[in-house]
Amino acid sequence: MESFGSGARCLNAILTLHKRFLCVRSVDVAHYLKCSKPTVSAMVSRLISEGLLTKERDSNLQLTEQGLEAMKECQERSLYFQSLLLSAGLDPESAEREAFSMAQAVRPETYDAFRSLLEKHIP
Repeated sequence: MESFGSGARCLNAILTLHKRFLCVRSVDVAHYLKCSKPTVSAMVSRLISEGLLTKERDSNLQLTEQGLEAMKECQERSLYFQSLLLSAGLDPESAEREAFSMAQAVRPETYDAFRSLLEKHIP
């Protein structure tokens, strides 16, 4: 996944819902994300084609190893951005929300360049 975008929101929702429920279906994700089922179905189809998600016979959605790795990378970026935003004085709730959005939007190359630049200038 070159940049995470709405796919990361969908994967994150599935992970969150799996912590609460045994089975997570597209309709559950749509309700959680407050968006339409067709929107989620399109995201799910794309994530399946990218090898990040599987859909079982009972419609249960599961992240693949590749999907889990993508979310781990997104969460790592998010935590990095969150620490920067907290250092800049944002309140914790805003910093968490903004950091996740930033982590989704930035391509890996951009993130690496940004982090490298900051590490050179901020010890």
